[in-house]
Amino acid sequence: MARLPADIQDALDKLERAIRDAFIAAIDQITSAIRLKQVEDMIREGDIEGAIEALRLEQGFFSPLYEAQRGSYMVGGPMALAQTRIRDPYDGSSFVFSFNGRHDRAERWIRDQSSRLITEVIEDQKEQARIVIREAAEAGQHPRDTARAIVGRVDPATGKREGGFIGLDGRRQGVFRKVLNGMTTPEGVRDLVTVARDGKPPFVTLDSVNEATKQRILRAYRAGEAVSDADIAISRKQLRNKLLKDRGDTIGRTEALNGLRAGRHEGFLQLVESGTVRQDQVRIRWQATLDGRVRDSHRHLHDQTIRIGEFFNPAPGVFMQYPGDLQHSPGNPKGLAANVIQCRCLAVYRIKSDLLKD
Repeated sequence: MARLPADIQDALDKLERAIRDAFIAAIDQITSAIRLKQVEDMIREGDIEGAIEALRLEQGFFSPLYEAQRGSYMVGGPMALAQTRIRDPYDGSSFVFSFNGRHDRAERWIRDQSSRLITEVIEDQKEQARIVIREAAEAGQHPRDTARAIVGRVDPATGKREGGFIGLDGRRQGVFRKVLNGMTTPEGVRDLVTVARDGKPPFVTLDSVNEATKQRILRAYRAGEAVSDADIAISRKQLRNKLLKDRGDTIGRTEALNGLRAGRHEGFLQLVESGTVRQDQVRIRWQATLDGRVRDSHRHLHDQTIRIGEFFNPAPGVFMQYPGDLQHSPGNPKGLAANVIQCRCLAVYRIKSDLLKD
């Protein structure tokens, strides 16, 4: 089974946490800045877009995420060059290359990919809010309850908003709403529980629910009751925090490796541009993680080798100069996403040159 090299895995462990924490910090800033009264007023007036604007889903709040993404790129580039030992043709000594993180190509990648991620998060969040507002209006829900369901309530102990779904994508928001709504009635509680047929105790079906909330649901199930209002209030906070962390972890895993891989590739492009090696001397081999989670298309690409500047083709309309390449498939964004999100493949670079140190 192919695994990531230890130095890359060590770097990713730190970078993933940094990106996850930056994402959560951005969401915390947004929830603190939301104009709750304005959200409520706009919902009451039927002005959905006005309510969306009052949520303050603004690019500026995501500056920590931009810096964290930039950090992953700036780790990858120097790492690639530091591991490439070239002999000076004049005296045979080791020749050290520097990585230019201010290269136009590098700055463009950082700018474009950060903008892509932040825009996706913001637009997805706006659409989820639109759906909730429309459904609440059709159900006759009070505008105040709708606004609080979106943004949460202020915890008197911390002064922070807790329990809303800001920051959750559609799938996680669906889990959040299903669990909280189900906890309010005995019938809903039963729908959240699966009774095993092999004599094992009942369990909560949804794996993404935090353990404390699962236990509250199971206690209510055994008693044939709904979950108490006090327990629901606690679960609203705990479940939202877990789902937000889950989403942050997903973003961190994807974006940290994408940035690291892009930085490494840029390092080798700069090496070629320096004139030290020729483009036809640099080979890139696709290395897949050959376990049960690897995509079939990536399993087929395992050990395929190209020259730098050429393309792998994991799917129709998807072209990559290295695993995780986000820049060369504008015609098939869905196919690109399907081949990038949580991809763990890596490019292995080899240089055929007599200047390589042994």
